[in-house]
Amino acid sequence: MSKNVTIVRSYFTAVSKGDFDTVGALLSDDVVWHQPGKGIQSGTYSGKAELFAHLGNFAKWSNGTFAIDHVDYLADNGELVTAAIHFKAEKNGQSLAMKGVDLLRIEGDVIKEVWLFSERIEEEDAFWNSASAS
Repeated sequence: MSKNVTIVRSYFTAVSKGDFDTVGALLSDDVVWHQPGKGIQSGTYSGKAELFAHLGNFAKWSNGTFAIDHVDYLADNGELVTAAIHFKAEKNGQSLAMKGVDLLRIEGDVIKEVWLFSERIEEEDAFWNSASAS
């Protein structure tokens, strides 16, 4: 397993355990996060503070139920690592569950940039827009 895959595996393990100290240590201070779609959650987030505020919204809007519940595989191509994932969340009788792909760029042994891709982005947008209004 490559060093970059090991870094990304450590990141997903820390996320699944809620170990945000480790997550923070694995992210570059000037990390750039590209969240897809046209919903309340969508946009580009720069730096750890902005990113952690963004990720905190997922927890808030889903009453703490948002989770990446499965990582199907990780594969690398140089500084890029792709993760095939499944994520889920619930809020006020609504549920969201779908596959996604996360593409992470590693630089200097930390995650420097992340692009997310969702299986059904319109459905995800609708869920977060509804959840944030609750």
